[in-house]
Amino acid sequence: MNISKTASSQGLELYHAIWETIAATFYDKSRLANWSSLEHKFDDVIDSEESALRYADEMLALLNDTYTERLIAPATFVAPASADDTPATSPTAENSDVMSALSPSKIGYLRISSFDREDVVELVQAAVEKIATCEGVILDLRGNSGGRMHQAMECCGFFLDQGLLATLKFRHEEGEKVRQYFLNEDQFFLTEEIWNNEGTTGEGLLKTLPSDLYKRRPALLFGKPLVILLNRRTASASEMMICALVQNGIAGKVHMVGSGSTAGKGIGQATYELCQGKVKLRVTRCHWFAPGGEWLGDCGQTERNGIEPETLVTGDTGPEALKVAADELRKLMALSTAQ
Repeated sequence: MNISKTASSQGLELYHAIWETIAATFYDKSRLANWSSLEHKFDDVIDSEESALRYADEMLALLNDTYTERLIAPATFVAPASADDTPATSPTAENSDVMSALSPSKIGYLRISSFDREDVVELVQAAVEKIATCEGVILDLRGNSGGRMHQAMECCGFFLDQGLLATLKFRHEEGEKVRQYFLNEDQFFLTEEIWNNEGTTGEGLLKTLPSDLYKRRPALLFGKPLVILLNRRTASASEMMICALVQNGIAGKVHMVGSGSTAGKGIGQATYELCQGKVKLRVTRCHWFAPGGEWLGDCGQTERNGIEPETLVTGDTGPEALKVAADELRKLMALSTAQ
């Protein structure tokens, strides 16, 4: 057996798998203008899987996309056990990504720290049920960097009765796949269509795919005055939730408070395992848009259109913006009562 030749062929397979995945899925085709020239650029120097990964990392860096990269498992360190070891501190309870509270004055508080877990909708529902009798609610999305778009959109059902929630656009071999999330009286659902590369004009529609239908979550907070807390670390799916709630909410009953504009991350990623799990690759594969069609950008790589708070709280460390949010919510509640 020619060991070096085997190592070389395995390395080439690894490199080309990464190249092909980017070529097929990376959303911003303008950054792929010279991608074909990289397919065989390193064929003569790749002699192992290790060298293939080094050259693949160089190739990925040329995309100039912060989020598209080869994922590497972090190194771990396990300290040796000792018979007289004792913990310096007592174990702390696991931090929850969702919590809620109801004040004596009927102000509800709901904090969602992340959408990056499969059971987050169930956690949010349990938290919402605890404050369902509130007369107004503060939704705290400060520091929420996003996560699973589907779960974030499903959570909108606790606040809204109906409407278009978000639009996602993906690369497709026939043109562009457009996915939209909706709510109606009975359902939370998404539709998918394939459009040609000419855009979304009437003659550009190529096909409509079957819709995915789900029983919607109960709109326990619909119609109640809402104040949304945000900051510069509010990003991605949580930004899309804000857009959906503000643009579908009842005029005069939704207000945003924060220490600055949000991250402006209107791009989504997917993770691919290649070559029997030898490589884990994260790729920016879609752009997402607010119900009104606005694109938030790509965190400033080429464009940044973060969400600006209506009431700015400079120097917020936590309590400051929360107090302002409560004051703004009382104003909305007073107006709602007067009407």
